Amino acid sequence: MSAIGRIFLILNLVLAAVFLGFASNQLSQQTNATASLRLEREAHEATKKSLGDQLSAQTTQINQLKTDTSALRDDRDQQKLLADRNGQDLAQQKEENAQLRGELTGIKESLNGYNNTIASLNEQKDRLVKEKEDAFTVRDTATAEQLKADQARRAAEEALSKAKGDIEGLEVKVTDATKKVTALDTELKTVYAATNYPRVGTPQPLVEGAVLGIDTSIKPGLLAINKGSNDKVTRGTVFDLYSGNTYKGRARVEIVKEDVCSALIILSVEGAPIAQGDRATTQL
Repeated sequence: MSAIGRIFLILNLVLAAVFLGFASNQLSQQTNATASLRLEREAHEATKKSLGDQLSAQTTQINQLKTDTSALRDDRDQQKLLADRNGQDLAQQKEENAQLRGELTGIKESLNGYNNTIASLNEQKDRLVKEKEDAFTVRDTATAEQLKADQARRAAEEALSKAKGDIEGLEVKVTDATKKVTALDTELKTVYAATNYPRVGTPQPLVEGAVLGIDTSIKPGLLAINKGSNDKVTRGTVFDLYSGNTYKGRARVEIVKEDVCSALIILSVEGAPIAQGDRATTQL
């Protein structure tokens, strides 16, 4: 073997030893990183469940308000119908009372001097007075019921107004969330247009993980990601890297083990260095 061949052989052995040492170091950190990721996921699920419970409670309150409003409207309509009937009955009683008073006057003029007839007429008068008092009682009851109906109507209107306010508040939140999603999508499209890299989509299965470590001593840089063959990661799989709303770059998998893989950085964003703990996904 020539001297140049031996030099290249030694160089390859050195690079392999460096890479294996780096992979071994990252494997030793995998347990802690995996536990941290699990805690983060559990916190995320708890937050998601809490928000779901709040939304469900608000939806239940809105439905209950709608049901209460409908019931109050029905009660108001029934009270109004009852008041109308009572008014009609009162008018009829007034007409009957007027007629009876006329008859009483005629009887008094025609049968003046007859004590028994007068006593009978007095009894009729007392009965009419009692009926009149009863009619006034009915009228007062109808008036009180009308007041109750008005109060119920006002309460229903207030409840309906509050429900509309709650619905409008929820609609504003939905609009804000939609705007944020649109803005993020626009930012990602701008990044892809600026970097001239196609978007990673359906050709790859969705795999989401995190950066366990990074080594920039070998250019352009190596990453360790906490996903491996158990997660359907293969050699050539491409991960996009980000933190929060900040896009940081892209890496291509070169070595795959069961629960971890090593990837070569193929794209980096200036001013956004890739770091341990950054998120990694095959589909943005």
